[in-house]
Amino acid sequence: MIATPPHVSALYRYPLKSCAGEFLEHADVQREGVVGDRRMMMSRPDGRFITARTHPRLELIQVQLGVDTVTLSFPGQPDLELSRGAYDLAPFSTEVWGDRFDALTTTREADAWCTEVLGESAHLLCIGDHSPRYRQSIEQSVGFADGYPLLLIGEGSLNDLNERMAKSQARPHSMAQFRPNLVVAGSDAFAEDNWQRLRIGEVELAVMEPCSRCAMITVDPLTGTFLPGKEPLKTLATYRRGNNGKVLFGQNLMVVKEGRLSLGDKVEILA
Repeated sequence: MIATPPHVSALYRYPLKSCAGEFLEHADVQREGVVGDRRMMMSRPDGRFITARTHPRLELIQVQLGVDTVTLSFPGQPDLELSRGAYDLAPFSTEVWGDRFDALTTTREADAWCTEVLGESAHLLCIGDHSPRYRQSIEQSVGFADGYPLLLIGEGSLNDLNERMAKSQARPHSMAQFRPNLVVAGSDAFAEDNWQRLRIGEVELAVMEPCSRCAMITVDPLTGTFLPGKEPLKTLATYRRGNNGKVLFGQNLMVVKEGRLSLGDKVEILA
């Protein structure tokens, strides 16, 4: 069998933080990440951000981005179609992992829809074309993503995990549990740990550091509930724990050169 060189096998964006991923055939990539990725977020009335770590049902929300509209869908709930031109856009103080900044409000109708889905008071926030959130640690503006503009995972790494767990799990763990933007096929398990700089399509990327994982990866994206036994976090902890004690899976990326990338693009390892 002829070995296939590393290439992009899947592209995703997550318009709303913690929502279901949107599969893309092409992605325009800017400094802050994939265009449209994590530009919306739910928050509590006091500004604290809400994610699937505490509200796993968020992963059942589907978001469709139109030219001037945003449509949110959730099982058993009427779809919500929002016109961006109708957003209130009032500054709203919030924070993501210690970064405090002013996001923008959307509409009261959106807040009511989110409140109904979560069963508690919530706001739907957004950010404009350029995020007001500046991460001093990476000297870069990012949207509502946890820490970096992009996340990459190799298919070989997930296959390795599933092979280790084959006897103990009812079905293989899915890439959707790990919420990458870029998935790479044709590389060995955890080959991405050794990559430093990449060219994919028109885009150049710097590999910054491994992604530390938490309870998010134990959410079943098909049901919006936690999987039993804290898996696959428990198994990953037996062989993917870093020197800092954190469980590592996938690589965080920064954008060196903006542009477009597509499914099937060759992944050139520059360093």
